[in-house]
Amino acid sequence: MKEFNFNRCPVCNGELSAVRLICNDCKSEYSVSKPFSKYDFLSYEQKEFLECFLKNKGNIKTVGEELNISYPTVKRRLNNLLDALDLNTSKEDEPMKFDKNKFGNINYKSNVPSEIIRRKLYENNGVVTISLLDGKPCTIFASSDGKTFVSDKLNQKTVPFSYSVFDVIVDLLLKSNNYSAPKGNGHGKEDKVGYGKCTDDTVMGAIAINYFKKSYGESTYDPVFVLSAMLDWAGIASNNRGYISLTADYLSKCYL
Repeated sequence: MKEFNFNRCPVCNGELSAVRLICNDCKSEYSVSKPFSKYDFLSYEQKEFLECFLKNKGNIKTVGEELNISYPTVKRRLNNLLDALDLNTSKEDEPMKFDKNKFGNINYKSNVPSEIIRRKLYENNGVVTISLLDGKPCTIFASSDGKTFVSDKLNQKTVPFSYSVFDVIVDLLLKSNNYSAPKGNGHGKEDKVGYGKCTDDTVMGAIAINYFKKSYGESTYDPVFVLSAMLDWAGIASNNRGYISLTADYLSKCYL
């Protein structure tokens, strides 16, 4: 027998309402006029997820552990729940349009970092999901103009980056001892450009000064955790805890 959908009338597809309540003990009945709530239409899985999510105060890691599901599955179920409740105002999961014809010429021989990553995104039809250092997924989207990219981990895809940012990072690594440099960061109160963990010998400092064009003492946005993972994905640099270093394979090629 086909499962009955309480959301719509099977005859005319009209909206249904509850008109009678009955006591399970004495069987007394009461007339009511009450439309169904959108919560009434959630599946058992969605209700279970919602209860777990609320109980754990939105801690995705704890939800995943309790339900024995992966981080991406937790995110997917959360988005499905938000969609079911008509609460999903985020466009994060909508696929970005990618037009290869507008991407521009691809240099298949160049070993310039910006060209390597641009080429790899092109070959993946403009979108790829990579792993961050903590194992969490990170999706990269190439703009069809072939000049910039965005990520779901960088201000929810509102901050576009030019591929030239990778040339800045690799230039620092090529000039550093053992072709390795600390990542640094721009999060702390003391980590202003040129100070703390944002000095010009760190990846964060190099990005702030040579890419963002920040002056000493200014605050800066920190995208290092994503950019380091992208360099690792491209085989250009190894993403380690606290530092990155150029791979032997990339060093054997370097710039043409």
